[in-house]
Amino acid sequence: MMKQQKVYLLAAVLLAILLVCCIVPSSSLAVGGESNDNHTDTADYCLRAHDVTVGLSEFSTKTRAELESDIIAASAFVFLIRDSANPTGLFVPITTGYSVDFSNLTEAASSSGYVITVTLPAITLPQDSHIIFRVFVEDDLPHPRTVHYEFVSTTAGHTLPAGVTGQLPAEETILSGNTVTPSAALTPVRDGAGVWTFSGWTPESVVLADSDVSFTGTWVWTALPVYTVSYVFVCGTDGRTLPDGVLAKLPMDTTGVDGDLFTPSATFRAFHMIEGVWRFYGWNAASQTIAGGNLIFTGEWRWHKKSVVVMPKPEMTTAPSATPAPTAVEPLSTSTLPTPSPDQQPPVQVLQQTQGNPPTPVEDNAADQAAKIAITGALTALVATQAFAVASDLKVLKWYNAKKAAEMRRAKT
Repeated sequence: MMKQQKVYLLAAVLLAILLVCCIVPSSSLAVGGESNDNHTDTADYCLRAHDVTVGLSEFSTKTRAELESDIIAASAFVFLIRDSANPTGLFVPITTGYSVDFSNLTEAASSSGYVITVTLPAITLPQDSHIIFRVFVEDDLPHPRTVHYEFVSTTAGHTLPAGVTGQLPAEETILSGNTVTPSAALTPVRDGAGVWTFSGWTPESVVLADSDVSFTGTWVWTALPVYTVSYVFVCGTDGRTLPDGVLAKLPMDTTGVDGDLFTPSATFRAFHMIEGVWRFYGWNAASQTIAGGNLIFTGEWRWHKKSVVVMPKPEMTTAPSATPAPTAVEPLSTSTLPTPSPDQQPPVQVLQQTQGNPPTPVEDNAADQAAKIAITGALTALVATQAFAVASDLKVLKWYNAKKAAEMRRAKT
């Protein structure tokens, strides 16, 4: 009874080993391929093996013997003798006496797999027993791959501006095997009354393998809140109210969004009235930037009253009469009259006289009034001088006429 229990125990252990060998292959190489489970039953053997996948990098890092040994271990093949002639009466795994043909294995990628043949010597059959599994070789060596980037707009009717396209990463070459994750830290861009914001890449990340990769970045345009920019005029002079002529110069209200800078014109022509003038003295701020609210510009106007200087009129000087009162003229004798020389000519006097005085206009400038008053006084003095000269010339003329009359009387006698 005890001997029979030992036999069952050994059978259980052997079965457990077989399952481990068949189901859990070596971790150094991958198990895979077209037919992962290769099984053959003959009259002599029960054979089982798995297909194996290796990378080209393993050819460059291992010796051929090391590579083949790892492939055998990864295939996890098990050969059991079907003959129960074993003293224990159990199937015994064969660890020697077989051969593995790796002659077809080549250091090159293969999607169909390289055939590996395992041969065991015949026991009762006239021919050897064979089992075949495949080795699939992948090109896992680093190769240059092209990584391309592009931006697209996800907002209908809006085209990406230069501020967005200028942030597009340049195309680059990266070796396979590397993980590429484009940066999403891109700067928002103001465009008109809205702003562009980056929403992400598709795909987010890629491990480069045997092909080039293209990343697509999407941008979204969002309208910004609109605020009002208004203008107000106030009077800076107590007791005064701005007239309509000043209020008509007030700029029209406008609108803007966050970040817009406004600098209103500070040049306004003065508004003249009969008694004075209104002048602009500036805004409460030279410029303002919208930052989440409306803006108001307040402009101040001040009143300036005109100053009028009244000058007293100068007293007019009475000019001497142009015609003196008649006086008795005694006849002059020839002895008393001066005798002019034959070549002496009587003086000829050309008389000019200014009629009236020019009107004096009312001036609103004190300096102009003073200047014109001075000119009026000068003209008055000139008229008086002319009148005096005329009176003197009349006396000389009367003397000359009397002398001519006396000479004519002498000639007659």
